[in-house]
Amino acid sequence: MKASKPLNQIQFIPMLPIAALKYNQIHFQNGDMSFLIKFARQWIAGETLDDAVSRAIKENSVCIGAIINFLGEHVRNTEEAEKNVQENLRILQAIENSKLKASLSIKLTQLGLEIEKSLCLSNVEKIVSSATSKNIFVWIDMENSPYTGDTIDIYLGIFNKYKNTGIAIQSNLKRSESDVRRIAAAGGIIRLVKGAYTEKSDIAYTSRTDITINFSKLMAYLFYKSPYFAVATHDELLINEALEANKAHKKKLEFQMLLGVRDELKNELVKKSLTIVDYIPYGKNWFPYSVRRIRERKRNILLIFRSIFDF
Repeated sequence: MKASKPLNQIQFIPMLPIAALKYNQIHFQNGDMSFLIKFARQWIAGETLDDAVSRAIKENSVCIGAIINFLGEHVRNTEEAEKNVQENLRILQAIENSKLKASLSIKLTQLGLEIEKSLCLSNVEKIVSSATSKNIFVWIDMENSPYTGDTIDIYLGIFNKYKNTGIAIQSNLKRSESDVRRIAAAGGIIRLVKGAYTEKSDIAYTSRTDITINFSKLMAYLFYKSPYFAVATHDELLINEALEANKAHKKKLEFQMLLGVRDELKNELVKKSLTIVDYIPYGKNWFPYSVRRIRERKRNILLIFRSIFDF
């Protein structure tokens, strides 16, 4: 009889933990945070704005900035979109009241992009106008490829009027080089990320190597063409590449990472007096975000099984 493999050597079917997570989402959807606390909360502050503010205060206390994001996407009715606008306005007020070293990050499908582009633009302007009055920066997250063009259009329209805004660009998309050139030419501010969405090979790089190479290429362009940008990655090689390049360029750089990921690296960079920021999401719509985090790292598959089945 063959000895069973140690748990950490078992190759799980990739979709199985996600299905298990979906099962728990259904069974805990009535406000029960038990599963979220047990597993997904490693990436999420909690369900409420107070949870996010508390986490931001904790990060600020160790010289790490915060980007607060209210979870939710793909809204298809105007009432829900308006509720999301109001929640983002509450975040801005909380940042001001608590004197946080923090910015806001928004997703456009949460604000009505799938309903009507003009509605979304109007909603974004409400948020950014309020942020401007409070001297708070607003980042626009990039979602999957069907929304890329509209997201960039809305960003550039907003940036033309409000300079306290930036946009995420994903190095996995083949179109990103032209997008970076367009945004940089307009003076826009970019948060460079690898990209967390699964895309087709005809429009996206699918290997980690190619995505990393494109990230490096886009970052090099930004060093020459942008006075300020954010390097949003946990890839130590890319971070070191940025630090080395900046010895010559001396740009204003911000290194952004996800809550609960590479905390030791964040602390090392803080000790070097670098600007480090944690992306802090909160809210009840945590499932899509958590699935993207699971797919990004193989070891998260093992963690989710342990969380669900207590082994």
